[in-house]
Parts: sequence; C-alpha cells; structure tokens
Amino acid sequence: MNRRINKIILDALHEKKETLHNYAELFKVSDQTIRNDIKEINYYLEKSNQIKIIFDEDGYLQMADEVDLQELLKTYASFQNYHLSQDERRTILAMLLVTSCDYITTYYLSEYVLVSRNTLVSDIEELKIWFKRNGLVLHSYVGKGYKVQGNEAKIRHAMMKLIIFNGLFDNDYDYALGFENNIFQNLLLDIIDKDTRYQEIAQMLLESEKDQGLQLSDFSYQEVVCYLLIIVERLSLGFTIQNAEELSDVKESSKSSFAEAIAEKLKEMYSLAISEDERSYLISILRSKSYIKNNSRKIDSIETQILINEFIFNLSKDLNIKYYLNSDLFDLLENHLKLLIYRIKLKSNVKNGLFEEVYQAYADIFPLVKKHVKPIEEFLETEITQDEISFIVMYVMAILENNINNTFFKETIRVRVICNSGRGTAQLIEIKLKKAFPQIDIVSVDSSHILQKIQPENQDLIITTVPLQFDKSPVLLVNPLLTEDDIVAIQKVIYRFTPQEAEYNALPLKDRQLLQSCLPIIEKYVEEEYHQKFVSELEELYRLNQRKRRVETKEISRLSDVLTIDRVVLDKSAGDWREAVELAGKILLEDQLIEQRYIESMIQMIEEHDSYIVISPGVAIPHGEAANGAIQIGASFLRLKEPVRFNHKQNDPVKYVIALSIPEGKTIGTCLYYFTEILATETFILRMDACEQPEEVLIELKNMEDKVMGFSNEKNTM
Repeated sequence: MNRRINKIILDALHEKKETLHNYAELFKVSDQTIRNDIKEINYYLEKSNQIKIIFDEDGYLQMADEVDLQELLKTYASFQNYHLSQDERRTILAMLLVTSCDYITTYYLSEYVLVSRNTLVSDIEELKIWFKRNGLVLHSYVGKGYKVQGNEAKIRHAMMKLIIFNGLFDNDYDYALGFENNIFQNLLLDIIDKDTRYQEIAQMLLESEKDQGLQLSDFSYQEVVCYLLIIVERLSLGFTIQNAEELSDVKESSKSSFAEAIAEKLKEMYSLAISEDERSYLISILRSKSYIKNNSRKIDSIETQILINEFIFNLSKDLNIKYYLNSDLFDLLENHLKLLIYRIKLKSNVKNGLFEEVYQAYADIFPLVKKHVKPIEEFLETEITQDEISFIVMYVMAILENNINNTFFKETIRVRVICNSGRGTAQLIEIKLKKAFPQIDIVSVDSSHILQKIQPENQDLIITTVPLQFDKSPVLLVNPLLTEDDIVAIQKVIYRFTPQEAEYNALPLKDRQLLQSCLPIIEKYVEEEYHQKFVSELEELYRLNQRKRRVETKEISRLSDVLTIDRVVLDKSAGDWREAVELAGKILLEDQLIEQRYIESMIQMIEEHDSYIVISPGVAIPHGEAANGAIQIGASFLRLKEPVRFNHKQNDPVKYVIALSIPEGKTIGTCLYYFTEILATETFILRMDACEQPEEVLIELKNMEDKVMGFSNEKNTM
C-alpha cells in the first residue's frame, strides 16, 4: 500500500470518478504504474471476496459495490505495510523531532520509519534546512542525538505546517474531516495524539460552532481541530505560549467569545490550566480562519473599515454595481477583506486551490481588483498575493452574477450547497446556481462537517464541491466554478421534481412537521373546500415573519440614523485640528455617548496614524478605540466657521468634522459605505454650505442617502 493506492480506493468508494491517466498525471508516474496499483488493489479485494475496482464504459475507475474498507485497510496501517514516499517519511521525522521533549537518537529515528542510517542522515540534513526556514534550529549532540530548539509559537506553527500542508489535508485528499481511512493521516496523528483525543476534540469544536452561531469552512475546521490537539499535547507536556505582546489587542476581537468557549471546554475536558497568553493566541488563530457562516460584522479598527469601504465603492463604480441590490454579498466581501488584512498583519498567506480556474475564467477582473486594492497594500506596507487577489475576484464575480440576474423568480426546488472552501467560493456557486436555475431555493450553504453532524432533511438535492455520501437526499458533485457538464447534470436532476412537491417542501422540516400535526384540527374545523387556502395562508404567514425577522436584525445603514438635530453644530471656530476634534467630541460627551478619555483617544489615533481620517476634500471623521470610552453608538456633525488643516496632502483644509462613537460589538460599515458614495458622487460640501439650520442638514443628508441607496423618488420631511 502507498499514497496512490490509498487515494484511488477512497475516490472509488466516494464515487469520485477519475481516469487512469488523470491519476498518472496527479502523481507524476506512468499509466502503467497506476495499472499496477489497480492490480494490487484488486488482488487484495479478491482475497477477501469483495468487489473489484473496474473501468466503466467511459473509462473512469469505479467500484461497483460497497466493500468492507476497514477490513481491507487495517493490515496496511503500519510502517511495515505502508510504503512512505520520501516527503511522507521526512514529514514523519520532522514531527517526531519537533514534538519531542528530549533528545532523539539516530537509531530510534531509523527504526521508527524503517530506513537505513545513511538514508536517515540524508533526511536530517534536509530537515535542518526546513527547520531553519521556519525559525527553529535542529541541533545535533554527540552521544545524545537531535533536538529542536526555538520559540513555542514557532514550534506550534511548524507542527501545524507539517500536519496541514504535508500530511492530512493536502490537495490529494479533499474529503471531509474524520476519514480514518487515510493511512498516512493516522501514522502522522499517532505522533501527537497518543491518547486518541482527535475525535472528541472535533466533536467539541462542532458543539462550540453551534453554540456561537458560526460555521468554519471545512479546511479551517480541520486546521482548528489540529491546533486544539496541539494545544492539549503541548500544555500536557508543560510548554506554554508566553509574553504574546503582539497579541495585546486580540481580546477586542469578535472571535474572543468563541475562543473563550473553546478554552473553557478544553480546561474542563483535560484539566488544563490555560493562561491569558494561550487564550489570546487562540483568538489570533480563530481570527485568521475562513467562515461559511459568521455571526459578527465587527471590525477591529475604523481605519481598516474606511479602506475596505473605499475599495468596495471604487470597484462598484467601475463595474456599475449598485450596493443596495447586493448588500448581503457586499457584507461577505467586507468580512473577507477584514480576514485578509488580519492574515497579512500576521504574515500568514493562504493558497487558493482554484487559482488557475478562477484566473482563466475571470482574467479581466484581476487587474481591476489589483488597481483598487493598492490603498490597502500601502496601509499594510506589503503587496497582496495573487492567491489572495483570486479570492477577492470570486466574491466580486458572485456580486456581478447576482447584479446581472437580479430578477424575482418563484423558488420551487430546495437545494443545500456544500462547500469545503470559504464563503467566497460558496457565494460564487450559489449565485451561479440561482442564475442558471431560477426555480431553485438555496436553503443553506454549509460545510461538509456540519452536514454530517446535523443530518438535515429539508432539501430535495445536495450540490457539493467535495465528494461525500448522504443517504437522506440525492448528492451531486460539481466543480466550484460550475462547468457546462455540471449545469447539464443539475438540470437532469431537477427535472425529476414536481413543482407541487417542491412548493410544499419550501418550508423548513420543523415547520412542515408542525403543519402536518395541525392537519387533523384543520380538517375538523375548516370546510374541505378551504383546506388548501388555509394551509397556503399559514405558509405565507411564516414567510412574512421570516422577512420581518431579517429586517429587524439589519444593521444601521444611514449616517442620519445615528445623528440628531442637537448634535448638528454649525459655524464654530477652531484654532487647529486638535481643537476641532475636541469640539466634535464634546458634542458626543454632552449627550453621554462617550467618556472624556474617548476624545483623547481620537486625538491620539490621528497622531499615531496620520491624517487618514480626512476621507474626502474638506471632510474628516475622527473616532477612537471602542475600549477607550465609547458608551453608545452615535455621531456628531460640526461645520467649522473657517477650515483647519489636518496635514493631509490632498484633502486639506477641513471644514466638516463628523465624530463617531462606535462601542464594542456595534458596526456602521454599511453606513460608512453609503457616506463614502455620497462624498464621491454628490455635491456634499456645496449642499451642506447652503444649510442655515441643523434641520436643513439632516434633510439634505437624508435626501442624498436616499439617492445613493436607490430611493431617489422619495422626499424627506422633518
């Protein structure tokens, strides 16, 4: 057994059809080598009287029936029977070295992986280079052996690299977490999971996701499970993260409560002492991951929010996209950009497995995204990689596809989308599905690990980008970019459903069950000719309540929503920018929206980060950190009698100072987006200059907001 054979068997069992030649290209071997692998597989299958792997009429490999996979593979799960490739062997050796508390001898290592001393010495020389590249040192001591030395955070980072990028979850194995049948996975995990905690930690993380209302992408879920396993192992051995000074701000993160919940569960499960530094480091790990569903739109600094809003606005302008028609998709792009910025700050980059396909499909969008992302690059003082750009492109294309096809259709077929990547991929496939099949209803977009957990029944069809088996519904595997073959395959499946069945099933399972339980009462008290009408109206009532709930949970979208007449002050004099900021801040202070220290925080932020708050000629929006005294969300509007300079190269002098108070857990991202559009498209200064009373300021502001939000026919009155 080797890596190739392991993959071929798993693919066949999960009905992922591949040709012999495709496997030869994937593993860079000859077609004959793959034929020999298939012969070996079939030899062992015949020995246990099981169905062989065969070629179907189209030349794809398939397994005609189920086999007892555990029985087939259990004899291979050892170094005696599984033939490690050179990379696999070095991965195993590196993991042994980096996890060891003591010296490891050459004899122990060579016996562990069953190779000669000469082979091992060659491997060690390569590993010394690898460890150095990752900020660690592999020391050799005569008479003692080898030992890795370095910072604990870097040791854990190296362990994660070994697991994620050289072991369990590389591109060869795109199945969901928990497949014990990947033999190399087991051999690698045995080193850091001697007490077999893997499955219980995976289950704990699932429960934490549910409790916190979030859903990690499959790959990020796998990464976090592995990191938690590493935490437990390292803390059990007495190794801790210490003095994480660069992580001093992470407690304000939206992932803080998620990390705290996980830390408390680990503490309870394994009787571990988890320090504040450990918790902060866990927050930083969670912040950098990709989420299918995210319950927070919090951003850690408003300067980042401004950069993101400018990017979205400028890109939308070039592509002629209206924000108000795509607000949900823009929210997802905004959240992705927050994660991107945070990853880059941590010097952590991600690879897009779909890069080549995305680039070929949308090559003309790349330079446009690259052009508008430059201010973010300047802020971060680094160039954003092409892989990161490609993820942004996927979000942009989802918005474009939606913008082109923004027509209402009656939805009839319930589809659940399963995606093993982040929300960019998920949203792109969702929009493409809606465009190609307006009769479908996307009931949810989930990760495959969540699907296996919740076992849902409220779908007619599952469309997935990752091979999986699910007994409760038909499953269709597609390319994330939806090829023509995928479209044809989906169409064939959809034709099987009748509109009547799908219309009834449009309600979630729990609601259909409730309705079903009510039918005897309906039949008893409602005349037969009115039964259907009664049921239809109940369904409509449910949908209305759902829409109402969505409206009630919307965030603030207008600056005028957080501004009152008494906080609009006109024609005040200020000697310099500091005094202007103090005047705007005192308006908030008098309304008890902030504490005095928040004004000092606003001034300090300008001193530290220059004049980025001057977002348009003549307009500044000072603000402070939420933790420095922001009590309640709100804004003040100050028009200066004479403009003052904020030392901005292009946008000085400033006449309008709009101070913002944004407490922890609140966000005005949409509001800032629309205000950015007003400043770019409307004669804001001229219209504000013409106002003589605070009431007129609010009326004019609301009229401009209406226009950029698509309600230009409405007329505001006070």
